[in-house]
Amino acid sequence: MRKQPAIILRALLAALLAASLAGCATNRPPRRIQDAIHTVNRYMPGYVAEANKALEAVDHPDKERLTGIGERLQRAVDALDRWANGDDGRREEER
Repeated sequence: MRKQPAIILRALLAALLAASLAGCATNRPPRRIQDAIHTVNRYMPGYVAEANKALEAVDHPDKERLTGIGERLQRAVDALDRWANGDDGRREEER
């Protein structure tokens, strides 16, 4: 008999966790956050290109690693921008 309340509690906890994660997946950030992400995404390619050009000009010893970091950061901000604006990438996969 003691196991039944524990099973019910675990099931309830699992249901609450699933519901909260489903809510996170369907909600978008507030408009001011969307605008901020979009602004960063608009200027990010220029910043990354300038940083990569500067790394190349001074022949920095870690230029390959730093160039890769900038490009990954640019892709991450682009993905955040798509998510914030309601396009989570499924549209591209469907094409």
